[in-house]
Amino acid sequence: MVPKKSIFERMGFVESLKEGHQDDEHKESMLDDDVMTVPEPDHVPDLSTLDKKVEQAFTQSPIEDMPKDIGDKLDLIIGAYEKNKMLTIDEIYRNAQLESEVKRTVFMVDVYLKAIPENLPMDIKRETVLNIMKVSNIGLDDLLNDAYKRIDSLNTVLEETVSTTQDIFNRNDSTIRELEKRIEDLKEINKNRKKFQEDQNTMIEYEIQKIINLVEFVKPKK
Repeated sequence: MVPKKSIFERMGFVESLKEGHQDDEHKESMLDDDVMTVPEPDHVPDLSTLDKKVEQAFTQSPIEDMPKDIGDKLDLIIGAYEKNKMLTIDEIYRNAQLESEVKRTVFMVDVYLKAIPENLPMDIKRETVLNIMKVSNIGLDDLLNDAYKRIDSLNTVLEETVSTTQDIFNRNDSTIRELEKRIEDLKEINKNRKKFQEDQNTMIEYEIQKIINLVEFVKPKK
């Protein structure tokens, strides 16, 4: 049987004990396999810095740097992207889960119109299309209902686009006003500081000149 290693040997902190101690360890392991072998004092490593290293390993983990509400922030980012994404007509219809098969949509009218001569009067064209639809078992009410749904989905996107654009304008206009006020405040600060510098310079230069004049007055003549 392979002699049982101490917990420090299994963790890689110390090398295996000398072969001279293996028999004793083997006997102890036979008495109780659950008893942990205690190494000699000289072989016990310094674990005083172990807690600090473990703490550093956790504090430096990139997972700790992630915000707890990362899911909410991602939803906001995705939502903002979707609002500023240019949607195609097909995407609008697909998002509204509208019928994609042309035969069941109002666009079937356009298919029939292109199939009949263009030089026919409008009334004749209309009657012809309605007759073709009747023969093809295509209900007018179904096509009209599809048309209403499409107009509604398009208007919804249009209104959302206008609303989002207005929100952006309002937010940016507010920021612009704040920046303009800040610019004016900074200009006023610069103006006051310039006046302060001029007054301070005048005062100091006057005092320096006054002292120079006094020195010149009392200084012995050569």
